[in-house]
Amino acid sequence: MNTQASFLPLLTEYYQRIYAQAQAASSPLLADGIDTLSGTPVNWTYPDGNQVPMSNFASQQNFMRGLSAMTLITGEKHYQEQANLITEYFLNHYTDKESGLFHWGGHRFIHRDTGHIEGPASKECVHELKHHFPFYELLHQVAPETTKKYLQGFWAAHVIDWNKLDLSRHGEYGKTLPENIFGRTEPQPVVDPDKWPELPETIGLTFVNASTDLIYAACHYYKYSGDKNAIKWAKHLYHQFVLARHPETRMPVYQFSSPLQREPIPDDDRITFSWFGDRAKRQFGPEFGDIAREANVLFRDSWPVVVDNPLAILECARFLEDSELTEWAIEGINAYFRFAWDEPTNEIIPMWNSGQDMTGYTFPRDGYYGDKGTVLKRQPTDPAYLLTLVRASALSQNADLRTLTAKMFSRFKLGKLDLQTLEPVELTSKTELCSSYLVFALLELERLTGHQELRTLAGQVGHNLVKKHYHRGYFLPDEYHRYTRLDDPTPYALIALEAARLGIYHKIPVAISKGGYLHGDQSINGEIKVVYDLDVIYKQTVSDQEIQAVTERK
Repeated sequence: MNTQASFLPLLTEYYQRIYAQAQAASSPLLADGIDTLSGTPVNWTYPDGNQVPMSNFASQQNFMRGLSAMTLITGEKHYQEQANLITEYFLNHYTDKESGLFHWGGHRFIHRDTGHIEGPASKECVHELKHHFPFYELLHQVAPETTKKYLQGFWAAHVIDWNKLDLSRHGEYGKTLPENIFGRTEPQPVVDPDKWPELPETIGLTFVNASTDLIYAACHYYKYSGDKNAIKWAKHLYHQFVLARHPETRMPVYQFSSPLQREPIPDDDRITFSWFGDRAKRQFGPEFGDIAREANVLFRDSWPVVVDNPLAILECARFLEDSELTEWAIEGINAYFRFAWDEPTNEIIPMWNSGQDMTGYTFPRDGYYGDKGTVLKRQPTDPAYLLTLVRASALSQNADLRTLTAKMFSRFKLGKLDLQTLEPVELTSKTELCSSYLVFALLELERLTGHQELRTLAGQVGHNLVKKHYHRGYFLPDEYHRYTRLDDPTPYALIALEAARLGIYHKIPVAISKGGYLHGDQSINGEIKVVYDLDVIYKQTVSDQEIQAVTERK
């Protein structure tokens, strides 16, 4: 394997072909994904069987980053012009005039061919972003005022009560945007760490995923407007997550409040709406007492608190040059891995944020976190976590953080780093690791230390990505998956490698998201279920016979 071979021929062909395949016949709108067997767009299937070709601009932001970066690494303007054309068309046609919100996100999309606004009825077609982190630089470049109105409207639609910082992950369209949204009121105390384990009770759900997108938006609004009140509110929101951390371990929280109980708890434990109160308390309170709160659960999915949230906060801290944001993020990162990372086995331990190991625990009853009989297991550490550690280390000399980074680097058998400078002492000559985020981590470690050998290692990971994920001309989880997703970050990792070879990695848009999603009701085996497109579409597989048939047609 020639790890120095350029990915540019593959990328040039890929972006040109995917753009042509995804584009609508009568507008610049793109499909969210492509059927690799037929070359046709992916469809959302409503419960009545009606299929609609999906164009969700929130699920195309990594593709827009890719087009912009392709112009930077090739010098060819048409890639950027394509990104500008799509963005301008979307903003002109799919911005809600009253609220400023865009018609996109977790519960709303556009019919690619007719241009009609669509969305799953069960979610009422509301506005939702959860760790999308849109490409605001492009949006602002194309339409500055529209983008600034959106960033304000995002907060206006999702903050229920500014004094209590009661949030809703769902925002309503059609409501008039108030003037000076960030300057109408001053932030008030919300989380009181002296009252821990008691947390505020809110009607809305203060999930870290939805909250982080709000923080990211407010920081960008400041960047484009100079409104210091936006930064005040962004930091106030993030600070609640910091204040809600466990007082002894300082491990992060998934939310900074508990859902307010507004209705009697039903006898059926499988009915888990938030208006029945805190779901962790209900499912685990009898056994674990006060620690059993939704905020303290770190045994469900660690990615939001270990990758998405810190990456966004660190990016905001970087362009704001805000050391306090950096310190808050690093405290959470260090605390999480101090307790949840088992270095000898390189596994992540399921636990409460008190540090209590929940490995092997069997759920005694049904509930929000899983069915009765579910057994909690340790999970392999994801090499993507190194991106969080490297980006944090680029902003701080924190000794614990850098030691942690070096130890995890070594545990993945990538080599040895100096515990404080992170300069390579020894690097492996071969790795089987396959992670787009690891490519970014290695390239950014090269920028931090100046050691080009890290780029060579990143190139090897890039070739692993192509070998595992590039099939039939598309990027897929493996060769048996049917549908490709435009927002897949894998091709962007290859662009990053080309940019690094040219010495312009720092000029391409920052890699920060795995991409968007659509969430709503579908009929699954005759039963109506609320599902994600990531599961019901992009996990569909094909047979060897189907692969052979499409190969023969080509």
